[in-house]
Amino acid sequence: MRSTASLICFLALIACSGRAASDHQSPIAAIEVATPTRNEQSDLIALLRQLAPKEGLHVDDGSAQWREFAKQAKDLPPPDRKTLYVGVWSGKDDDDLIAMADDGGHNGRTWVICYSGKHPAAAKRFWRNLSAAIHRHWPTVKPIPILPSGALPLSDDLLLTSHGYRIARQAAARYGLPPSSPLIADGS
Repeated sequence: MRSTASLICFLALIACSGRAASDHQSPIAAIEVATPTRNEQSDLIALLRQLAPKEGLHVDDGSAQWREFAKQAKDLPPPDRKTLYVGVWSGKDDDDLIAMADDGGHNGRTWVICYSGKHPAAAKRFWRNLSAAIHRHWPTVKPIPILPSGALPLSDDLLLTSHGYRIARQAAARYGLPPSSPLIADGS
């Protein structure tokens, strides 16, 4: 599936780059949704499929392909194996990633990330509707901080606070954050 390959390449480039993402690739929001069961994952995918067409978007679910890949990848540690891997796209050629839902590195805890895309107004409307629907279904949603570079921190570097996730103080230097950054967890 072309969109799955595109999503993999896009994410690898962003994750490995020290540079800020371009405007249309910058996340506008990121949350963690508890999806410990296939039923919970199916509910999230159904929600994405329900809301995406309202903004002229479409959903590609690469979860089954990732699960098959993980079975064959002998050197992929279990925490890095994805069970959910979905992209929300604009454009007939999947050339504009608007959102993704992925539990790689944090199985059972899906990160839903929305990007501004080439059509930021549509992306913001989609996110507003998606976020509201997710919060209704999963009231324990946790916000994930977005770094000044536009990237997301590694899940191992996060601490849960009363305001959602914050970056552990000992990991802050890895992201170039000053000690006074509001993204850093207090008391860690």
